Amino acid sequence: MNRQHHNLLSDLRGGLVAAAVVLPQATAFGVTVFAPWTGAAAGALTGLIGAILLLLITGAIGGTVGLISGPTGPSMALLAGTGVVLAAAGVAPSAIAPALFAVTVFAGLLQLLIALAGGGRLMKFVPYPVIAGLTTGTGLLLVKSQYKPLLGIGHGGSLADWHWVPVAIAACTFCVARFVPPLLPRIPGAIAGLIGGTALFQIIVHANGPTVVPQHWVIGAVPALSEFRPAAGALGAWLALPWPLILQAAFALAVLCSLNTLLTSVLADTTTGLRHDAHRALLAQSVGQIAVGLAGGMAGSASVGGTVASVQAGARRWAAPAAGGVLLVLLLFSGPVGQWLPTSALAGIIIASALNLVETDIVAWARRRRTRLDAAVALLVTGVTLGYDLMIAVLVGLAIAILLFIRAQSRVPIIHRRQTAIERPSVRQRPVEQTELLARHGDRIVMYQLRGTLFFDKTDQLFEQMLPDLDRPAWGILHLRRVLRIDLSSVRLLQQIAARLAAHGGELLFCEVHEDLGLGRDVERTLRKLSLHPGRLNVKTFAAADQALEYAENALLSVLGVTATVLERRLQLAELDLCRDMKPAEIDALAAVLRPRELAGGERLFAAGDSGTELFLVLRGRIDIRLPAATDRFKRLAIYGPGTVFGEIAFLDPGPRAAEAVAVRPTELLVLNRADFNQLRVGYPDAAIALLLALGRLQSRTLRWSAKEIQRLIQW
Repeated sequence: MNRQHHNLLSDLRGGLVAAAVVLPQATAFGVTVFAPWTGAAAGALTGLIGAILLLLITGAIGGTVGLISGPTGPSMALLAGTGVVLAAAGVAPSAIAPALFAVTVFAGLLQLLIALAGGGRLMKFVPYPVIAGLTTGTGLLLVKSQYKPLLGIGHGGSLADWHWVPVAIAACTFCVARFVPPLLPRIPGAIAGLIGGTALFQIIVHANGPTVVPQHWVIGAVPALSEFRPAAGALGAWLALPWPLILQAAFALAVLCSLNTLLTSVLADTTTGLRHDAHRALLAQSVGQIAVGLAGGMAGSASVGGTVASVQAGARRWAAPAAGGVLLVLLLFSGPVGQWLPTSALAGIIIASALNLVETDIVAWARRRRTRLDAAVALLVTGVTLGYDLMIAVLVGLAIAILLFIRAQSRVPIIHRRQTAIERPSVRQRPVEQTELLARHGDRIVMYQLRGTLFFDKTDQLFEQMLPDLDRPAWGILHLRRVLRIDLSSVRLLQQIAARLAAHGGELLFCEVHEDLGLGRDVERTLRKLSLHPGRLNVKTFAAADQALEYAENALLSVLGVTATVLERRLQLAELDLCRDMKPAEIDALAAVLRPRELAGGERLFAAGDSGTELFLVLRGRIDIRLPAATDRFKRLAIYGPGTVFGEIAFLDPGPRAAEAVAVRPTELLVLNRADFNQLRVGYPDAAIALLLALGRLQSRTLRWSAKEIQRLIQW
């Protein structure tokens, strides 16, 4: 209970601090955007309504602990620019504000689509130089937009109408807002600046006696909520708006607000030590944005200053709704205060906030050779923002982000590793003659471990690197476990690779193909279906890399004269590698103590954990040594066919079996247990010694192969 009470007090304290930061910013931004069309007082009300609704809705839905939302610099710059564009397009001044509300609603709908489509993750791929350019351009636009209230020039006035009083007020507000927080950290800079600028204004006014203060120098009394009419009541007027401009602005606003929210969420995470939910944060912002537009408030997003100040004050879960409640109470009971607030003080606050958006590190980037491209990108986006408008800058920024992503992807090699069957043979254990053949000709089997996204450029890169293997009889294995996506253009090139290999008597093999790649489990059928010239392709698909390697090895051995009949024929004891260096008498002595055993297909010879002392010699069939991994799944460790020997470890050093042995097809074995070996050792010691030497030789081969496998796994 005490902990809950403490958290509630922390949220209340954080909410008060957040309200103190958001109040002057929301007021200032609302006045800047809407004053030319609705008047300063109504503009202030619009900004406050936007802040209140965003705080209440986003705080209730959540997504990021401690996140504070409200009208921000990016949304202000875009909406202000949109108002000017709409006016130039012939929209009546009285319809500008409803048009901006329509922009806000559709921006919220677009944010909703971004959230539902998983855009929270996609936004993270926007390079920081693009974001730096947008924020820097936005900051400079904000500074530029404040020259009239800074100089005390009314709507439609000229530079000749400037006055020193507003300049002094703005300068005082700016200096207090910038330099007081380091001295008094508990006081938000915006609040300190507003108090200082307003106090100076009142001193100057009263010092000059009954001087008439121009109306545009002050906000004026903020209208009561009872006089407010929601924008949703004028939905019919939206039909006459220039919708291409509205939707363009809405798209830019949605992107800007989404980016700003996610960046601020990351900043909040670094302070709280928690991790935000990007999907939920964007969802909350979208719902809040739609409600703000329908209510006739000013669009916004997460506030960096409000979030940092609130979190540092101890805010956690309910700080945002608390801040919204505080602002609502102030709006209900302090509307007349607006007639005392000078617009030039709000201009000073905006300029102070705008300078925080300017990324000064761009200059440092330009000085370093490795970051000059980043600086160029940031400056380009900044230049477009200032030279054209923020909407175009957002589109340019996204285009640059896509180009930079493609550039980065193109620099990542598509081939993670290239290995021949000499470097990485299959786990099938073979007689010495076959092993030696594969050791000499195994470079005709090449496995390409691919990674990343297989689009046209990458596939073309793959084609170029495979060319030396395409112009000879070879088996190319494409290992696709690390491939994320394959596009249609890549399918066409894969068809060319398969045809090129087939022309020289080779084959293209696929292994570990994910179904979500778009190729399905049967790659051959897919390639044939998508082919411009349907026909049989030398393409096969395997679930595991080792299966593809075994198939390719068998195909290569067949070309070298070791046919399938030879591979699977029943061998005699004397033909086994184990007996290669034995004398006929030693082989006969060994045969006398061996016991025949036959297994049906699918029958298990032994299970993992079984105690064993037998040595097994394969005359016919196939035995798989498997390590159970999960239900109906396993890892194949080795394959033993005719002419091979296994079980030597348990035979030499009795103990539990490390894996299971299963006959894949009908299999014929010869078995030697320890008791029979002891009989051989007593009756014919030379045969026993020859057997042990042969086992040592085979074990040495196995250890060498294992060492290569371990090295491969380390590199993997």
